[in-house]
Amino acid sequence: MISSQDRDKILEAVRIEDVIEQFVPLKRRGANYVACCPFHEEKTPSFSVNPARNIFKCFGCGKAGNAVTFLMDHNHYSYTEALRWLAQRYGIQIEEKELTPEEIKAKDEKDELYNINEFAQKYFYNNLLQTEEGKAIGLSYFTEREVSKQTIDTWGLGYCMQKSDDFSLHALKNGYTEEVLLKSGLSLKSEKTGKLYDRFHSRVTFPIYNVAGRVLGFSARILTNDKTKAKYVNSPETIIYTKGNVLFGLYFAKSEIAKQDVCYLVEGNVDAVMMHQNNVKNVVASSGTALTEQQVKLIKRYTNNVVILYDGDSAGIHATIRATDMFLKEGIHVKTVLFPDNDDPDSFARKHTQDEFHKFLRDNAQNFITYRANLINEQTKNDPIQKASLVKEIVHSISLIPDLIERNVYIQQCSSLLDMSEQILTKELSQQMRKNSFEKNKKEQQSEETPQPSQDIPITNTHTATVEQKIEEPITEEEQERALIKVLISYSDKDTTQLVVNDDNVMEYAKMNATEYILSEILADDIKFNNNTYQKIFDLYVSSYTQDGKILSYKDLINNQDEEIVSMVCNMLISPYKVSDRWLDKYNVSVPMPEDQISIDRDIRETLLLLKYHKISSRILSMEKQLKDKAGEEAMQLLYSITINKKIKIRIAQELGIIIK
Repeated sequence: MISSQDRDKILEAVRIEDVIEQFVPLKRRGANYVACCPFHEEKTPSFSVNPARNIFKCFGCGKAGNAVTFLMDHNHYSYTEALRWLAQRYGIQIEEKELTPEEIKAKDEKDELYNINEFAQKYFYNNLLQTEEGKAIGLSYFTEREVSKQTIDTWGLGYCMQKSDDFSLHALKNGYTEEVLLKSGLSLKSEKTGKLYDRFHSRVTFPIYNVAGRVLGFSARILTNDKTKAKYVNSPETIIYTKGNVLFGLYFAKSEIAKQDVCYLVEGNVDAVMMHQNNVKNVVASSGTALTEQQVKLIKRYTNNVVILYDGDSAGIHATIRATDMFLKEGIHVKTVLFPDNDDPDSFARKHTQDEFHKFLRDNAQNFITYRANLINEQTKNDPIQKASLVKEIVHSISLIPDLIERNVYIQQCSSLLDMSEQILTKELSQQMRKNSFEKNKKEQQSEETPQPSQDIPITNTHTATVEQKIEEPITEEEQERALIKVLISYSDKDTTQLVVNDDNVMEYAKMNATEYILSEILADDIKFNNNTYQKIFDLYVSSYTQDGKILSYKDLINNQDEEIVSMVCNMLISPYKVSDRWLDKYNVSVPMPEDQISIDRDIRETLLLLKYHKISSRILSMEKQLKDKAGEEAMQLLYSITINKKIKIRIAQELGIIIK
């Protein structure tokens, strides 16, 4: 484990342009360097490296970070692996931190499981190619499926012998304990005899790798038509393998997914293996299990474009629709390919050349609206009730899309394909979105992790400002949260003069550090950020200031181990645009424009007030919804609280020069 001192030493020595130039040719442009982005295809350079701040950002795909996150994204290293690469590059000696007994035990347990799985993979692979039984049964299966020797070698495919304890006995002879065999799930214990037997006996094996290429477990297929046994058996979950967090084939596909900016998603292991063999290498499988949110987010690390290639039967259609909704919710663009009857990716790949297979995928990829519209026209025939129900399902899927323009485009396409009024579909979309919002708020209120308002927000230090009056505009609460975090990062080391309450409860102007002032204002009003990353950044400032008396700098944040924090901060620090004064006036957004001290003070104050204004508006809306279900004394108390909050909102609006409609 790398100590914090060595980590700081490494990060101090790093020159980001030197690191990135090992992989991407950079050209000088003013104070920065530019290049074509290594994370997506482009002809005009939009990838910018800032040596002064030791950060990079791509204005095309949005990737941003420091030297460590670049290596993690580009070379797919872990955080520790990236630090070790940098240490070697700059000749820095690393003294591994001494682990606690608990850490040593946890590390040893993981190492044992990695070792036994890698031992098993090599043994199964050897069985397949070197034993008579393996060749006659296992290899003949792969040969029949036209799996090449090169593919077997690449994926490390194998065979577990018919003798039920063959592997278990072999592992015991090689020094592995019964305990680790049972923990890994490679062996089971008979309740009758108390002896070990192999989980995967009489099956061909498909190793499951993590993104670094280490074996986590196996998926194994039976080779007989015995209906009493499962077709596939997978390793159980262990401390190194969580089924819902892993995608079969991602280790082999990740680079190609990022390069081509699209991921093909199939159901079965063989589908993924055969597509890879047919030179479609940006493919992963959900291994026949229901897709999880973690798997969706795993794909999103590499691309925002997915093509689903599930089966066309009833179960496959249901799984496709469910997966589509999950991707749309994450802002991922989804297409679907349907194969001809009785074909799947595996069988179709075996019948066609690589060029034919690639062309079929290109020509037959439908966006989710076309796919669903075709299903509706096929399934409903002349049944208007069933059609209405399925149209509502499509509109619900559209309502999950975060982007406003994309939602409208899909509504237009849906209207055209289904011959329905765009106005009616838009109305249904609005209802669905209100329903989504209500369910989200209800879920948040029920969650113990989301603190609920227990008292009115006290707006401190308000004063009358001579600001031009503006009309309230629909800027989102998250945008104002972002503006506040950006102000905090930009002005953390500066002083500000603000109106505060002194010890005698009298308002007076006082000079103080900007971070101290912002933290005190947010904490005093018990404001929480809806965006988890913004909240994590704010909490870092709080813990550093309250525990260590230290004010974080942007360098502390971009050297953080959390990739989301690093990316967010780098995106805030590098902007290709100058903010228009007309835009600021129109949308009431305060952004850091440090021209002079007066501007700094104004930016801090207005950004804080605008955030409070949004939080109070959200609170009022929440209380008004609650009021519908209240009566008697509870209703009176809620009405009183709404009235107080509305008065506070008006006071803030007056100070900001906002006219409330």
